[in-house]
Parts: sequence; structure tokens; C-alpha cells
Amino acid sequence: MNIFAPPRTRAVLEVTGEDATDFLQGLITNDITRLEREGMVYAALLSPQGKILHTFFISHGADGGYWLDTPEENITDLMRRLRMFRLRAKVHIEDKSADMMVALGTDTGFADPRSTLLGTRVIVPIADIAPPPSDYEADRITACVPDEGADFNSEETFPSDANMDLQNGVAFKKGCYVGQEVVSRMKRRGTIRKRMALAAFDGPALDYGTEIMAGAARLGDIRSSTDRQALALIRTDRLEKAMGDCALITADGTSLVLTLPESQE
Repeated sequence: MNIFAPPRTRAVLEVTGEDATDFLQGLITNDITRLEREGMVYAALLSPQGKILHTFFISHGADGGYWLDTPEENITDLMRRLRMFRLRAKVHIEDKSADMMVALGTDTGFADPRSTLLGTRVIVPIADIAPPPSDYEADRITACVPDEGADFNSEETFPSDANMDLQNGVAFKKGCYVGQEVVSRMKRRGTIRKRMALAAFDGPALDYGTEIMAGAARLGDIRSSTDRQALALIRTDRLEKAMGDCALITADGTSLVLTLPESQE
């Protein structure tokens, strides 16, 4: 298999039991029935206020259950939160990271739902595999795909801030889940005001957290970067005004060009 390690360590959570499908469907932002035709879905568990608590990829696991591929540092809290919602449901939730691991590739597993530039993902038994190629992060940034832990943290970001609504992470027609009312209202009323955008520089990209300005107006700040490109969390309404006014957009005195992402659906 042509596989390599993710740039940031991932963990594997297994959800099994006769109620596993209904249990996950009532919690996550995406429609788990998409697995039957797509093999993998990208989703999040939200707070009641509609902000991201955890993101993960879901695929079919052993014995009719599911595997959740999630950042390693979040596994304990994700397990705790899922078990809190379990109540009387016949569901078993277990950390399988001692036996299974997440691998990325180009010719095996399921296509990353966020962008065709990001190859495939697969859950495999623990093994020594190659580090990620040097261009993987560059491709992720070019595709304007933010990653939890690299570009945003728990409880501070709406799904649309992280482009999940554009990159196959939110199902708006599937029905209720935790935080659904807030996410749906933002979409329906057109009140989405922030997004991760692609920032292109003439020289080296600037550091994480560097403020982006249009004149005296703050547009946002830089997130992860590589070479001459970076992701930036920006206020789209302020960007629209700046572009209408032909204002110079800068970060620490350096000019840059911001490009909003397009829908992958």
C-alpha cells in the first residue's frame, strides 16, 4: 500500500452496538447514511451554541460499527462527550489507538471528502510508515482546507468558519443534531460572516496570528502557512467592503491577496 503518516497524529475511536447508527446520526453535523455511497464522511460534534467541539472522519469499522478518525489530543474529551450522550442507547465506545492508526495515501482507502487534492484516508493496524510528503500541507492550504489543531481549536469556531459547510462536512437536510438550529439559521439567514480564506504573499508567508488589515479595518489573522501561502480566518463582510473600496490589504506591512473558497459539493 502506498501510505504515509498524517502531518499531525490522529487517534481511532470505535463506536459499535445495535444503536450505533442512530446514535451518531442524532449527534453529528453530517448524514451518516452517506457512507453507503461514499465510504467516508467528514463531520463534527457541536456545542448547543453551534460551535465545533470536535471534528472527525467516519468510516465503517469492524462488526458493523464505525471508526472515528480524530486528532490524538482530543480523543479523551471526545469519548467523554459521546458517552455522556449515550444514556440508554446500546452503544459501546472504545479508544482503538493502541491497535489501529490513521494513514493517508494516494491509491488506497477512501477519498478525503474535503478536497480532491488531499488523496485518501484509511484505518490500518499499527505499523511504521513513512512521514508525510513535503507537499501535503502545501496542497491542504492551496485547497483552503483548515485542520483542527492547526487552524482552529475547540469551542471557538462555527462549522462555516472552518469551511465545513463548503467541504462536505455539514448536511443541511438530514434533520436534528446538537447545535443544528444555530448552524441552520446562519445558513438560512445569510449571517455567515467569517471564513478561512487563502492568503497569497509575494514573499514568505507570515507567522500564525499576524493581523490582516484593510486600511484601519481588521479583517482577520493568519493561521497555518507554507512557503508563500497561508490560511487566514477573515471577516467576509469586511473583505467585501475592502474590495469594493479598492483598499490595500496587508499583514505586518506586507501586501497579500485573499481568495475565498468555493463549494466542493
